[in-house]
Amino acid sequence: MQVMAQDSVETDQATITETFDKNSSDLENKTDLKEDIQEESGPAKDCTDEASDIESVNKEMDEILSVPDPGIVESNVEKASGDQTVNEVETEGSMIEGAWADILGSGQLKKKTLRKGKSKQRPSSGDVCKIRYTGKLSDGLMIDTNDDFEFVLGDSEVIHAFDLIVALMELGEICQVETSPRFAYGEIGVPPKIPPNATIVYEIELIDSKPEKAPDELSLGERRKTGNKKRERGNWWYARSEYSKAIICYRRALDFLDSENEGVSEPPEKLQEILEDRLKVYNNMAAAQIKSEALDAAIKSLDVVLKCQPNNVKALYRKGKVLAEQGSTSDAIILFKKALSTEPEEKSIKSDLLRLETKQKNDLKKESSLYKKMLGNVPKKPVEKSGCPGH
Repeated sequence: MQVMAQDSVETDQATITETFDKNSSDLENKTDLKEDIQEESGPAKDCTDEASDIESVNKEMDEILSVPDPGIVESNVEKASGDQTVNEVETEGSMIEGAWADILGSGQLKKKTLRKGKSKQRPSSGDVCKIRYTGKLSDGLMIDTNDDFEFVLGDSEVIHAFDLIVALMELGEICQVETSPRFAYGEIGVPPKIPPNATIVYEIELIDSKPEKAPDELSLGERRKTGNKKRERGNWWYARSEYSKAIICYRRALDFLDSENEGVSEPPEKLQEILEDRLKVYNNMAAAQIKSEALDAAIKSLDVVLKCQPNNVKALYRKGKVLAEQGSTSDAIILFKKALSTEPEEKSIKSDLLRLETKQKNDLKKESSLYKKMLGNVPKKPVEKSGCPGH
């Protein structure tokens, strides 16, 4: 089992273990349009204006992080205070081999140095960190081990405890970590090996760290592979209802699947593939934004998809749901009907369309009744009989 988040939809990582395979397959089997994150089918047409839409969505996404999972906000605050705590402990000389340090001051994340590393050689956010680790439950049961594991620090690719602790380690250091469920696998766990609300004890060695290569330093194939790995991690967090972390991963995926990095010499079919991958990210990110109630951001993400794939059923349906939530019933009905014309047997769309049409009829009745009350009872003019000869 890996500490790194994995996707349920597409995966080409050879290091995925049995537990995460099972967890990922659960997401793959979800078919309800209201909840799942699925691969979007159908070719994408060329979109000359997509760059401006991408920039608009990314700007909007700067605002979404103001409505994240409260746990993320609190964790970030605690991370800052945790760094300060560690510095204070080091100053006092108590961060020594064999001594426990309460990183956040709450007892939920503790670190014990088993072997000191190279002084002042800590990784930075965005570095690719290579570590060796083992993980055990509080009763000593081994649940995870990896001798050559890599992840990007601060990109939500791993449990929160790893992002916090590795940032405090020095190159070559070995430490023991005790993390509460909050910074590990939470109330869900990873059945069957990791139960809900499990406290986990890790031993971690920081082997190496180096900056992650920028997208423009990678080939098209490398960018596509990296971007899709980050998308897969976003899907894993989404399946766990960690929507803010999912959005972070999706945004990072777009950095590597962005059209600005496409070379004019690349084969058209390869450019088409990376375009379709990018649209999958926008569609999935919109689903997470809807769950986070960032509806305006979701609309912009979906508009990017629909500009290139006008008949994308998932995007049509999701945008219709957002418009319905915002009170634009007529516009939502139009989108639901268009989605239903492509997928006529989709029960979720049929159900929501019927619900909205019923609502629209009831609203019209109420509106008509209100107008009558406002105007009052206007007396009808008597009908004049026309005079006819002989009558």
